[in-house]
Amino acid sequence: MKKDGEKPLKVLMTADTVGGVWAYSLELAAALSARGVKVFLATMGSAATKEQAGEAQEVKGLEVLQGGFKLEWMEDPWDSVAEAGEWLLGLERSIRPDVVHLNGYCHGALRWSSPVIIVAHSCVLSWWEAVGEGPVGPEWTRYGMEVENGLRRAQAVIAPSFAMMESLKRTYAFSAPAFVIHNGRSNGSFRPGVKEDFILTAGRLWDEAKNVRALERAAHSISWPVYAAGAYEHDSGVFPTAP
Repeated sequence: MKKDGEKPLKVLMTADTVGGVWAYSLELAAALSARGVKVFLATMGSAATKEQAGEAQEVKGLEVLQGGFKLEWMEDPWDSVAEAGEWLLGLERSIRPDVVHLNGYCHGALRWSSPVIIVAHSCVLSWWEAVGEGPVGPEWTRYGMEVENGLRRAQAVIAPSFAMMESLKRTYAFSAPAFVIHNGRSNGSFRPGVKEDFILTAGRLWDEAKNVRALERAAHSISWPVYAAGAYEHDSGVFPTAP
């Protein structure tokens, strides 16, 4: 991607440490770094754990900048989201990236100088469409408006699946070019070995979309032991849950 004598391309990327976006961001940063791209990863939400900080240090050339602001789906986040926006614009002025890569929505509406892409990993309204009953509550009206504003201002929108992209198009009005780019992992991160006779699921156990209840029901008729690893509680007390 970079010719001899040229300055390396720079990407300002946002992420949080809560779930799969962290792994996605590090995987992408490593791939970009291998092609001569400098990645600045601006994190929000909870601070990176010691293990996550160690993972980031293994990515050559990656610079992690921790903000600690609320995520857009948390309870009453908007003052913090606005503060995060000012922080991000300050980073853009100092870094002068070639591309801003947002793994969230609302900050797409900021007055960026650089081209902006949004990667849509998930959203509350599409989540509710899949697992909820009836219309989503009015407490999520502003969330929907802010997400749509971000999508409208982006130069491109990416989703990891056609299903997610179609859900976005049903829920929000935006005209940016839309692309489906499937998630992937480097096989060098996983060591094959002898398998043991048990079943493991890992993820956000509180999330109805993970459908852990189905596995719990099936466990009674399975001879192998079933283990579930993940958080029982989430950071936002008002995140909608199905009955």
